[in-house]
Amino acid sequence: MTWKSRAVVTLASLAFVSSQTYLAYLLGGLRPNILSLQLTFHAGCYWEILSQWGEPGRAAYRGHFGYDGVHALIYAVFGYLLATRGGLFGPAEPRARAWTAWMLPGAAFLDLLENLLQLHILAGPFGAQTVAIPLSALCAAGKWGLVLWFALAIGRRLVSKLGT
Repeated sequence: MTWKSRAVVTLASLAFVSSQTYLAYLLGGLRPNILSLQLTFHAGCYWEILSQWGEPGRAAYRGHFGYDGVHALIYAVFGYLLATRGGLFGPAEPRARAWTAWMLPGAAFLDLLENLLQLHILAGPFGAQTVAIPLSALCAAGKWGLVLWFALAIGRRLVSKLGT
């Protein structure tokens, strides 16, 4: 890895960690946690979680959407740069590098779709039975699946690099 690549990956990593920390600050106090809401396919359970949050929690949730799009861009760029410039893939592995490089941008796309669906749900009447709830949960499940796949792929590469 060149000095320039190391600097770019380091800056992208710092931006990602800072952004993730900020989101945790915004939503970390929600109980049940945000992941519970994101992965809820049933409308009754979805509205129950929002009820448990109360108005301050719902306001915090609605307020985070303004930043969440920026966060999606940050983690998409981070994932792409780590996979393409992180020195984790050899020259004979272009396919693995390409697949890994597009995992977090794919997750970010699903995150933005999920956000649009969530905003649509929240704009409607409280307690509404809408197909947007399971569609949003499907986007969230796909997003988190890609994030996990990325983490496993990068983790495997790091362990391999450290072992040599």
